[in-house]
Amino acid sequence: MKKLVYICLSLSVAAISCKKDLEKFPQGQLTEENVFTEANDFKLAIDAAYLPITNRFRGNWDWDLGSSIPREWVIGDVMSDDAVKGGGSLGDQEDMRRMETFSVFPENNNVLGIWRFNYKGITAANTILQQDGSKVPGMDPALMKRIKGEAYFLRAFYYFRLVVNFGAVPLMIPEKSLTDNTKKATVAEVYTQIEADIAQALTMLDPSYPDAADYQRATTGAAHALLAKTYLYRGQWQLCLNEIAEVEKGPYQLLDKFEDNFNGLGERGGEIIFAARHDAGMIPSQGSILNAVWAPQGKGWGFNIPTQDLVSAFETGDPRLKATVMRAGDKWVDGTTDYQAAWSPLTGLNVRKFMSNVALIDDGGTDYIYIRLADVLLWKAECYANLDQPANALIPLEAVRGRARKYATNPVTNLPPVVTTDKVALLAAIRHERRVELAFEGQRYYDLVRWDLARTVLAAAPDADPLKGYKDYGAGWQDRNKLLPIPQREADLLNLGQNDGYGN
Repeated sequence: MKKLVYICLSLSVAAISCKKDLEKFPQGQLTEENVFTEANDFKLAIDAAYLPITNRFRGNWDWDLGSSIPREWVIGDVMSDDAVKGGGSLGDQEDMRRMETFSVFPENNNVLGIWRFNYKGITAANTILQQDGSKVPGMDPALMKRIKGEAYFLRAFYYFRLVVNFGAVPLMIPEKSLTDNTKKATVAEVYTQIEADIAQALTMLDPSYPDAADYQRATTGAAHALLAKTYLYRGQWQLCLNEIAEVEKGPYQLLDKFEDNFNGLGERGGEIIFAARHDAGMIPSQGSILNAVWAPQGKGWGFNIPTQDLVSAFETGDPRLKATVMRAGDKWVDGTTDYQAAWSPLTGLNVRKFMSNVALIDDGGTDYIYIRLADVLLWKAECYANLDQPANALIPLEAVRGRARKYATNPVTNLPPVVTTDKVALLAAIRHERRVELAFEGQRYYDLVRWDLARTVLAAAPDADPLKGYKDYGAGWQDRNKLLPIPQREADLLNLGQNDGYGN
């Protein structure tokens, strides 16, 4: 247990910092130079490399340093039209409010959090990838190969999150002698490295794990899906489809019920391709604190509050609404208490997705999904639509809608199949489906940006209500918001040039 503690602490503080600091090793602590002496050390190290994607309680609520929990949901949800900040007051977590109103400054703690968490993950992956392991007593070569495959995948995953949020960033790839964190790589160079890491991962990973306890680990399917997503974001439709075809060869299937992806029942049911694992009731805590962050005021902190605009986007009878949003007349996640709209003064709504009914405070047992099959199928539909192949696009779109229709209020009339072959109308239908299918999975804002719709959807609104956050987009989305600013702390330490529109 002591080694686990030291490894996790060592990796968590090894985030990107000034180069001289990286060359200093802690005295009297376990480091990458002296810790890898047993086979189990590698298992502990790869587990630590997954930590930055989890929403686990980390012993403090250090919001100002961006170190409480990963912040992509602030970008994906709160900066979109799906959610408002919420919280205890207008000024509660002011930096989140600045994100939703697009008055983002380099000092924003959410920006720092995204940077720090992803570079922590990269540092953890690099620590493993620099080890040989062949002379470690009892080290199974097959296990070592798999662990390195996971590390390659995770490094690619973390760099993808960095490049979509910040654009050009430092590449830290020790095996290529890329160790200068004062120099930005171009966006193209970052994507090239992501592709290279995924290619390596695919030679080392398997489609699944024989031990069910390893279900959350990276697989070949996750690697193909991540590569498909990188192609999707770059508009490389056929390359994306090629990777999706590889994903579909894996052991994935849509769950019978949409909601089972988010209530803990279907975590091992085959739809989830990659997720952050959360287990309630463990010591030390391994549960999700989103239960506290997203829960209604009085039961939690009440952040990430759904908008009525999102609710209105769901078609009549769509069962996904009840599984996504809590409204008056619903049951709270304990299954017995009536949900009260007064619990959410801003909109009368709260998030239901990922709200675990195993533990209701800050130790939730529901995994947080990053990629699942329904998401991939909608990528497939989007690619075919953009390639002017509407008949092929309608098939995966119908697979997703058909699953929802099965449990609609009236399956005969609700959620009718999309039949249009007009490209504009078909893309609109796919975009609608992504919104209602993937709400609160951190996708909406990124979708609006890559579709070039953010300027329109998130424009300054004459009917905005700043007191409630309703359509409170400030002066509206601007071109500079395509990327976040480089955190001021890092820009100052490393002399990194600032992103356009955020000063020098």
